[in-house]
Amino acid sequence: MFRYLLSGRRREGAAASDASRGLQLALWSIWTLAVVLVGYWSRHADSLAQRPLNLVGLVVHCMVVGIVGLVVLTLVEMRIEPWRFGGE
Repeated sequence: MFRYLLSGRRREGAAASDASRGLQLALWSIWTLAVVLVGYWSRHADSLAQRPLNLVGLVVHCMVVGIVGLVVLTLVEMRIEPWRFGGE
């Protein structure tokens, strides 16, 4: 996704403006940062409590935040740019 947003290439028939591209880049950056921060927070909590690395817990936390983040990201995009989600 980031490679497509940063490359400047557009698919045929996709008329994305610079504002739309900037919005997508900002939302995906926030989503990525949220998932990384939850992973760091989970690992940091384990290290402070002097527990071994809990990979299952780390994966579950990151997956939940990732899925919820994608839903929120889609809802924000639908509110800001509803014309991109029109049923034609």
